[in-house]
Formats: sequence, C-alpha cells, structure tokens
Amino acid sequence: MALDYSHDPSRQSKNLIVRKEHPYNAEPDPKDLISNFITPERYFFCRSHGYIPDLDEGTHKISLEGMHTTPRSYSVQELKTQFEKKSVMMAMQVIWGPCAVGNAVYSGCRLKDVLESVGVKEAMGHTAMLHVAFKSVEKCEEDECYGSSIPLSKALDEFGDVLLAYEMNGAPLTRDHGFPVRVVVPGYIGARSVKFLKSIRVQDKESNAYYQQHDYKILPEDVANEKQAEEYWSITPAIGEYNVQSFVCNPQHGLVDLPDLANAQPVKIQGYALSGGGRSIQRVDVSGDDGKTWVHAELLCQPSVEKTSAYTWSWTLWTAHVHATPGVRVISRAVDSAGNIQQEFPIWNYRGVMNNSYRTVKRADAATE
Repeated sequence: MALDYSHDPSRQSKNLIVRKEHPYNAEPDPKDLISNFITPERYFFCRSHGYIPDLDEGTHKISLEGMHTTPRSYSVQELKTQFEKKSVMMAMQVIWGPCAVGNAVYSGCRLKDVLESVGVKEAMGHTAMLHVAFKSVEKCEEDECYGSSIPLSKALDEFGDVLLAYEMNGAPLTRDHGFPVRVVVPGYIGARSVKFLKSIRVQDKESNAYYQQHDYKILPEDVANEKQAEEYWSITPAIGEYNVQSFVCNPQHGLVDLPDLANAQPVKIQGYALSGGGRSIQRVDVSGDDGKTWVHAELLCQPSVEKTSAYTWSWTLWTAHVHATPGVRVISRAVDSAGNIQQEFPIWNYRGVMNNSYRTVKRADAATE
C-alpha cells in the first residue's frame, strides 16, 4: 500500500499561497504566475482531492482494458522504452480560481499509440458513444479514487496531443503533479488530466466517477440546490473544452493605486489569456476606465521551444498601456480564433463552472461589483 506523501518537504521551496493543507491546494501570486511564459514548478498551482500517494516508479503499472482491447498492463519503464517520446506545451487549468492555471511542457508517450497497441483502431474514434475512462491511485474525498474520462475521438486524434506524461518541463513529474505517470489532455479542463494514473478503460459511456458525473457540468439556471441538481446530473454532458478567458494579473488586485498620476502617463497592465479546444487568442482588449474605452494589448504568444509539438494548446501572455484612475478597475476581455468573446457578466449556474466574466473586485474606495 502506498504511503501518504502529503507532507512533501519540497513544498517549502515553492512560492505558493496555500489555500488548504489537507488535501493540499495552493496557487501562485498573480504577478509570479505571469513572470514566465513556461511556468516553473515553484509557481505552478497544486490541486488535490485527496492524499498524495508515494508511488514507486520501478513497480507501478498502468492497466488497459475494455471494449475492443486486449487487456494488458504497462510498467513505467515500458512506456518509456516501447513508445516514442512526444512533448506538448499546454495550459493546464482547473475550475477553481484565476491563478489555478499554468503553462508547461509535458513529455511522455501518446495515449493514441498505447491504445492502438492493445487493439483499439483509429476508426473507432468516429463512434461518438465511446469514451476512455481513467482511474487514479489517489483516494479522494468524494469517491474511492479520482476518476474521469474523455471521448475516444479526442484520445485517438492524431493532432489531439493527449499524453501519458512522465515529465514536466524537462524533469520527472513531482508527486504534487502526478508522479510517476499522469494523463494530460490539451484544451480540456484540468479535471480530465488524471494524476497518479493506475488504469485506462475503453467503454461506451462516460466515467461513473464523482467528478465526471456530479460536478464540472453546466446545469440550467433555475437549478439552485443539490436536490434540484439530482434531476440533471445524469442527463447533462460533462465539460471538456474550456472557454475563452483573460485575467489582469498586474496590477494584482485589478485596481491601479499610484500616488502620483500628475503626468497622466499610461500605466503598464499585464495578464494572461487562453481558450480551449486548440482555439488561439486573436485579441485582448484592456480598459483602464471600467470598460468605457479600450486598447489592444500586445500579445506574447508561443515562443520557439525545441522538440515540442505545435503550440496550439498554450496560453498567451499580454501587456497593455492604458490611462487609468486610482480606485477604478482595470479590466480585460479576450477574443479567440473562433470569434468567441469574453463577456462582462457570467451566466449563473449551480457550482459556478465556466465563469469567464470580466474580473471584478470589491474595495471601499472603488465602485466595483
């Protein structure tokens, strides 16, 4: 039985704000978050639903089974030696808060290649009813273990870049990020990128795990409590791709607070933007007067990184210079390559998922909501 590794001493060297000790959940300061295009681990959020297992890479195995497969298991070493190593730069985001996102280069073998090795044919990806379900070693609060699933079509997509990753930013995964192997699903919410992977199953329905069936779904606006939600959980599809969004990280609280604006010089504003499903950021608009006027931000997109795949899945950092007033919020809105535009107000839903509205803050000297 794996030992609990929740008191990892390496956490002391990370520059993270701890939101919860058990299970361990932490995020970076907004300014630290955007200080690097590729997010170093010390600034990378940690999201857990249970205790962190202490797994042995030398003995850990991942089982594969299900429809149209020849059941078998792979050791971590077999994944490394029997399948071509691929890398993908991608933004990983969980539906938690604006700093629960990071942009990293993950390396491992393609899930597509591993599935094909046990008999899954590429043509099966055209069958919409089929899914690939993942289970973790992680014992979580609401279920016997963490689980999730994605459509088989995504798993088998030649350009979908779904990996069984064993490295992050050129180094072995740490325990907080899924050691020794995790799934990474570019363009999808982080809930689908299962850590501490122990099994993969091809099946004709979504995973029955708690976080696939009872969370991360957009329920109708009139659903206001768990009793009402029970009617909809089983008939509402789980969220896959995330939506277009941006966030002002500097100034850190979205409010300019400078002692001397006598020269009326523009203020430097910085943040990030991203969109799911491989949709790139086309434009970011920034306002220093609560949306009355806007300027276009300068976009810092994907740099050239050797041996990584296409950068379709990464975030965009941006910088703008606006005339701002102390106490008045600075806001941003992003537009992606499909023409989706970030909206000012969210559409309310039970659990509050996929809220990509403009950032708002409350402060006594500012008329914000």
